[in-house]
Amino acid sequence: MSTITMLPAIETPSMVLREIEPRDASTFGNFMTQEAYQRHIAMQLASEQDVYSFVTRAVARQGDDRRNVFHLAAEEKVSVEAIGDGFLIMQHPKTVEIGWGLHPAMWRMGLGTEIGHALLGLAFERLHAGSVWCKVMGGNVASAKLARRIGLRHLKTHPNYPASPDRRCQVDFYAMDESDYFNLAY
Repeated sequence: MSTITMLPAIETPSMVLREIEPRDASTFGNFMTQEAYQRHIAMQLASEQDVYSFVTRAVARQGDDRRNVFHLAAEEKVSVEAIGDGFLIMQHPKTVEIGWGLHPAMWRMGLGTEIGHALLGLAFERLHAGSVWCKVMGGNVASAKLARRIGLRHLKTHPNYPASPDRRCQVDFYAMDESDYFNLAY
């Protein structure tokens, strides 16, 4: 993969996915600390200060030519506020992990699917991934459905995965390779 220091903003029907900005800390804090949001993610953010620190770290990495992690804000076009997030992590050659999150008040509106499709596009078309994968925490039925809806295939289930330093849980792994992506229907 070639070195990319910034990802371009991607427009979906309802949102713009763009690099995180300092102003996102307050809107992220409104939903990232909610129990419903935290329940199914590995990176636990217990307070608004944790969210602020996360945003500060993400912004500090932007422009670094050694960068392999891209955190994005999903900004709603109408309110111009971040209502979700996504990430891409470039791993060993041509493999990218993706993940997404959405304000619980915005669930069941198709917005997660928009984020997922945009992340696939960035991974395959901008980062030139050969394969993309994601992990879905056990019990997160909505994200498992979303992974399948955007074309990812279930690979395996790990019953006792170390999701974070102090948390082990069931995790399902989903993936897609570039030939599958470029053969998706429009």
